[in-house]
Amino acid sequence: MAKFKPFHEFQKPLIGFTPESFLDYVETVIPKDHLCRLVKEVVFSLDTEAIEATYSFLGQRTYHPKLLLSVLFYGYATGVRSSRKLAERCLSDHIFIYLMQCYTPDHRTISDFRKNNLKEIERYFVDIVRIFSTLGYTQIGKIYLDGTKIKGNASAKRTKDKAGFEKWLSEITGEIASILKEAEVIDNQEDNRCKIDTEQEILQKKLSDRTYLKGKIEEALEIMKEENREKINLTDRDANHMKSGGSKDIRPGYNCQAAVTESGIIVAAEAVTDANDRNQLKPVIEQTELNTQGKVKEVAADCGYGSYANYEYLEQREIDGYVPDSNFQQYKSGEYEKEENRYHYSNFTYDSASDSYVCPEGKRLTYWKTRTNKSESRQWNHKVYKGTECGACQKRSLCTKAKVRELLIDIREPLLQKMRKKLVSDNGKRKYFMRQYIIEPIFGHLKFNVGYRNFLLRGLEKVRAEFKLMCIGWNLKKMLKLGIKPVRI
Repeated sequence: MAKFKPFHEFQKPLIGFTPESFLDYVETVIPKDHLCRLVKEVVFSLDTEAIEATYSFLGQRTYHPKLLLSVLFYGYATGVRSSRKLAERCLSDHIFIYLMQCYTPDHRTISDFRKNNLKEIERYFVDIVRIFSTLGYTQIGKIYLDGTKIKGNASAKRTKDKAGFEKWLSEITGEIASILKEAEVIDNQEDNRCKIDTEQEILQKKLSDRTYLKGKIEEALEIMKEENREKINLTDRDANHMKSGGSKDIRPGYNCQAAVTESGIIVAAEAVTDANDRNQLKPVIEQTELNTQGKVKEVAADCGYGSYANYEYLEQREIDGYVPDSNFQQYKSGEYEKEENRYHYSNFTYDSASDSYVCPEGKRLTYWKTRTNKSESRQWNHKVYKGTECGACQKRSLCTKAKVRELLIDIREPLLQKMRKKLVSDNGKRKYFMRQYIIEPIFGHLKFNVGYRNFLLRGLEKVRAEFKLMCIGWNLKKMLKLGIKPVRI
């Protein structure tokens, strides 16, 4: 009896395969519930007429957009996103061969297709979200928000301020002058010998590189002047300096935002250059409602989103929010109840009848004035309360260094106190606790399981499309995990 299954040293049975017969063979090998079958079915249900219209009838026939989209979506779902690696897989991996139907696109074809169809890719993210809605899997009433920093495709060393670029420009200008002087000497030697020197070719390349770099630096300085920016990265001008991946290093990158349903489906995704999450709650909620065509009723997000403006927005929209402020942990742990924090403003009691505060020593602080200030990023609207009995108080030195104690209370302070009370309730604890088990594993998967710790594309528009490709990959895998099987096999 034979010990081993029969095999063919030179793969003779495969030599006579045509593309059609090979695809028939692959059909028998791929499991019926494999991810690639679902990807193919989803992509073939999308409307690609906008992309198809950009191609001409002239010249050689190209690959159909549905095939290239299938390769991109499956690649991003499985951690393969480099155009060169995708092109290689279309030659060697039977899954990619199945999706590409035995065609072998060049890496430049895949790269250009991704780069030239950014808006359509973003639209397909929305279309896939709506497929979930059609199937009844996106209960939009409740969403969870979070953000993560992903490094841009740029070196931190190329981020400089105006002085740094001017110094660099001066060095480059000096190098160009030196190269031109050296080239002139070689030109004279060539005239005497009537023979081209290889050193001249090397100098021409050096001169070309430095002239190009000089132009880029001058362009960056012009942008800094026009946009009033303190720093800019020469490689990716949109990338902003921010901490990424829990590292203390500050690198050029993007702040990637996502809104997720209880089922773990990403219904909104955005990449921004603002390192702070505080200004992202409103646009992400609005994008969620636009994508799903439903109203958000409940939101949970971490303390990065906590602000008076966001609490006011949630109140106006009648959205049940669970968003702690940056000092919520101290409040929750009783830090302000300790003796050393006795004179923290939270320990002052508000008297609504007289619109005044009473300090821990029983002294009254009456309303003095309202102070308003507004900038591009923030708005202050404080009511100022000033002590009336501080002069004779023996504890004044522990309370304030000024002659009298002043309290600056935002007029939206009741909204913050309302949020805190809701979060310390049993129901609030349970709802906020669920956030970390629903949305944070998604970023963990994207960064550590499939290795998306940096972007390949440069520029905010391209980065947004690439982040949505990452989210499309997650949603397609989630679709399979939820038990949605391909119908056409």
